[in-house]
Amino acid sequence: MKTFASAALALTLAVGFAAEASAHAKLVKSDPAENGQPSDKKNLELTFSEAISSKLSGAELTDAKGAKVATTAMADQGDKGLMVMAMEPLKPGDYKLAWHAVASDDGHRTTGTVNFSVK
Repeated sequence: MKTFASAALALTLAVGFAAEASAHAKLVKSDPAENGQPSDKKNLELTFSEAISSKLSGAELTDAKGAKVATTAMADQGDKGLMVMAMEPLKPGDYKLAWHAVASDDGHRTTGTVNFSVK
């Protein structure tokens, strides 16, 4: 009986940890890809592993000198994506897109960056 109780406890803990680990919106795809070039010089797309809160998620785009580039962002793709739209077409150079995403289901926040260049 002791073995059964131990196994049940271990299974419960494993399932609990797995549920918590999957509760973060992870970046699964971006356009542009890391160190790549965007397919569009105005619209950048981030795709996450789960739905994100459009009100609590966003991104900041900076150029090679660290100057902010004017953008707006909105959730798309069934709330699993974040579309970042530059106000003007991006000029040639290097850029850094720093993003933050808040999972809709539990409010966990994740962050990351995508470095890319425009030719």
